[in-house]
Amino acid sequence: MKKTLLICFLASPCLFGSTLTAQVADSPIGQEGASSSALREVLIYGEIINPDSLGQLRLSYSEDFLPNGTALLDSSLIIQLEHGTFFDGVLDPRVQKFQVRVPIREEYIRLNLTIGDRKLLDSFFAFPGDSIQVGMDLQEFRIVFSGPQSPWFEAQYAIQRERATARFAGDRNLLEIDREALLDQQDFRAQLLAQDSVFGARIAIYEFGRDGLDQERSILMDTSPADIPGWHALQRFQDQLPKNRIDLLKSQLLGAFYAEHLSTLRRYHFGMPLALGDSASAQRARELLPEILTKVKKDLLPLLEMGIAPATLDLAKEWISTEKILKNEPLELLVANTYQGEVRDKILLSLLMKDVEIGEVYPEQWETYGKLLTGTQLEQEFESLKNTFQTDSFLSPATFYGLDGREVNLLEFRGSPTLLYFYYSGCTHSANYFRNYLQPFYQQSAASLGLQVIAVSVDQDPEVWKAQLSEYSSMEVTNLNLPTDKAADWLSLYRITAFPRAMLLDSTGRTLAFSLGGKDYREYKDNILSLLYSELHHQN
Repeated sequence: MKKTLLICFLASPCLFGSTLTAQVADSPIGQEGASSSALREVLIYGEIINPDSLGQLRLSYSEDFLPNGTALLDSSLIIQLEHGTFFDGVLDPRVQKFQVRVPIREEYIRLNLTIGDRKLLDSFFAFPGDSIQVGMDLQEFRIVFSGPQSPWFEAQYAIQRERATARFAGDRNLLEIDREALLDQQDFRAQLLAQDSVFGARIAIYEFGRDGLDQERSILMDTSPADIPGWHALQRFQDQLPKNRIDLLKSQLLGAFYAEHLSTLRRYHFGMPLALGDSASAQRARELLPEILTKVKKDLLPLLEMGIAPATLDLAKEWISTEKILKNEPLELLVANTYQGEVRDKILLSLLMKDVEIGEVYPEQWETYGKLLTGTQLEQEFESLKNTFQTDSFLSPATFYGLDGREVNLLEFRGSPTLLYFYYSGCTHSANYFRNYLQPFYQQSAASLGLQVIAVSVDQDPEVWKAQLSEYSSMEVTNLNLPTDKAADWLSLYRITAFPRAMLLDSTGRTLAFSLGGKDYREYKDNILSLLYSELHHQN
């Protein structure tokens, strides 16, 4: 299982390029006839003008999806480009061409085409037997489609463009604790009023749990499909595409819309007021939830009947996560009692994956998930996850790189308890975590505990890592690099996709914890000390 989205602590998304999971050195080039296996693959022919040599062209593809963008099958390849031969129809010397065949095991796949860090095609669905021609002119900023499935790709392109247009044209929303307190600072109020007479973008300031809650409630309760960005673009292709493809796009479009707004309501208009001690706003949100959940459930059920699009799974998971606010029972049991079949199993596995990322999963939790997933199609994935995240086990081998370029392996960490801190340059939460939690703990306690702290950057560019090291780490600890393009499988194995992340190993290299945290520094420190003292007591 791979995931290319790297996320900062506290769930603020931060894109960090592409995770390379496979390379194919010699992709087929040229005009080829249909093969006997065409029904289980996608054929892509492309031409590209890349005047500034922006980087390598990569194709990534995923299938068998879980909620929140995770895929059980995820691969990528570097596309080899060639110039035309004149008689193949490629007359422009600036043009390079390629042709690849992408295998499909499941019902459909999701394709991404990138060059360097730039997305050319983002999350385009393709079915077995599809063939598409893609023309990309990066000098003119133009992408065009041709071939049998051109209407299918044009439809997805049009939907994405309409959604992007709505985001660009709409107000840019800002959530604040106290809008008036913000505007009273400096000349903020005057700046906001002055912008009213300027042709351009607008900002709308809402408060957590107050008018922000009212806005999200109105969107969820009153928005019709025709008002959802992307809907009108989809309607233009109704007569050009088969029903199953229209249903997939409809389910994806509506599922993504409702999931996003329900998540915003749950996290920012119930969860945030609760965290801030604003019990009145949190209670008001809670009182509104029954009618909102009833309405959204009516929207969800028809989408599930159309087929399980990735965004529909997101909505199903978000709905039950919000329902949990009203129910006094474990989330995994709520899922098991609410959903059936593939939806139930995929949400359960997704919840378990999240649990292992953010903290220890206790034996009774493993037992509960085991009972729920044993005998399902995801039993093997569950067993693999359980075997990987067993405490008192050794981590799989990995090769790290020192500041001098020297290779370092996990065996060299043994002899002292070790805290591994993973981050990437650009993640502000990692910088705050190191300064406010890890560095004070290291300075106060590491020497007496014999603890070594190893800061591990996952930056692909070692020069970026070295140049920004002082912002995210310190020379008083050991600093290593584990670049994502070389260690994608290892990072994926341990679900290291959200940052910062810290692991704790004992002096023999066995894992004491796959994630470390605490609601404040005191709890963070106590958690680490408890693990280390418990291990010392066990040894004695």
